[in-house]
Amino acid sequence: MVTPTRAKALYRENLHESVSIRRTSSGRAYVNYPTLGRIFDGERRELTGGIAQQDRKAIIAADLLFNAGLPSDVVIGDFLVDQDGLEHTVYEVKARRVDGVMVAYELTVRA
Repeated sequence: MVTPTRAKALYRENLHESVSIRRTSSGRAYVNYPTLGRIFDGERRELTGGIAQQDRKAIIAADLLFNAGLPSDVVIGDFLVDQDGLEHTVYEVKARRVDGVMVAYELTVRA
């Protein structure tokens, strides 16, 4: 059985992209909370009139976010900023827990 401490270590070993969660405050200023993650290519869907969109999946380490000062869980409407500085809107958030301890987030994002 994997312990929460071991699960966190495994995520840190396998997530190599420097990413951050960007949260906008009511004053239109924003704060970035750095962590490690990995963004996976998603399925490209055609909408209408030749317009297409592509949702992507991302896995990010949770403990690094909280160590950086993130005041609450990642929520829909936050932004994931990739290592190239591209901002992706968070559309879905799934918590990954081990024995009730938050170890990572699985996000669905759209640029």
